[in-house]
Amino acid sequence: MTTATNTSQQPPLSVRKVRGMGRGVFAGRAFRKGEVVEVCPVVRLAGGAEASSLAGLDRYVFEWGDGLAVALGYGSLYNHSPDPNAAFTPRLSRDDIVFRALRDIAEGEQILIDYRWNEADYAAFRRPASIPQAG
Repeated sequence: MTTATNTSQQPPLSVRKVRGMGRGVFAGRAFRKGEVVEVCPVVRLAGGAEASSLAGLDRYVFEWGDGLAVALGYGSLYNHSPDPNAAFTPRLSRDDIVFRALRDIAEGEQILIDYRWNEADYAAFRRPASIPQAG
């Protein structure tokens, strides 16, 4: 006789809406400092593509060598924080990004990274998409 067991577990990562931030990535389990949270493949964008010309994707790209890339998986959905609990390392030769815990992250906590943008990029990001950039 075969016995069915409940093997369903909460996924290690999930996406939820976050007030004032859109979507965010949350820990479905605890992560220890230094532990890999996710490894995401990236899609390189065509040479010469600029974030300002990406019609909505501009908020989801990473600088990638001399160009830009979109991370697959949850990679492009991690929100920014000046006090992040995770960091990312681009691996250009492998076309992927490794996200790693900077400190212990509790189950249910939002995972935040520092995108390392300059102040002008932050200002453009905070401006609603419907308001054109000055100048």
